[in-house]
Amino acid sequence: MPFSESDTFERTTFDQVACDDDLEDISFYRCIFKNASFQSRRLIDCVFDDCEFIQCNLSLVEIMSSVFTGVKFVDCKLLGVNWSGTGGFLSASYDGCIMEHNVFADMNLSRDKFTSCVLANATFSHTKLRHSVFDDCDLSQCQFHQTDLSYANFTTSRNYYMNAETNNLKKTVFSLPEAVSLLANLDIVLD
Repeated sequence: MPFSESDTFERTTFDQVACDDDLEDISFYRCIFKNASFQSRRLIDCVFDDCEFIQCNLSLVEIMSSVFTGVKFVDCKLLGVNWSGTGGFLSASYDGCIMEHNVFADMNLSRDKFTSCVLANATFSHTKLRHSVFDDCDLSQCQFHQTDLSYANFTTSRNYYMNAETNNLKKTVFSLPEAVSLLANLDIVLD
């Protein structure tokens, strides 16, 4: 189904759609996208409200002033996405997604949930992650800078490192042995 500028879709299911053009000024309300590809497309002034993306490819999508609220991403490929283009209008859950090299800067992701995701080399900078949950996530080489991680939960995640001096870790939940990585930035010797 082709998308045209200024279209509005409600409660529509899009199955195996390959988006060949950029999307501009299109609104989707309670829509489901299955096995759809938006790879390397620009999403300009679009709205995705209470939508689900299931086994979709949104790698290298360029987000420009688009809004994602109450969105669920399940088993999606989201490589190299800079979510900062949402202008802070992002509330989502991610389940089983590959999210390597994603950027979350100057955003409020409080209470968002990441489950069984690969967030390798992702960047969280000046981001609020209060009460967010990282359940069974791989956070290899993930960077947290000036990020509020208060009450966030990393109990079942692995390969993370956060500098306690440059991030707010108030009541952040960790588990052993992974939590030992938090000592890496301290000038100490463990014996």
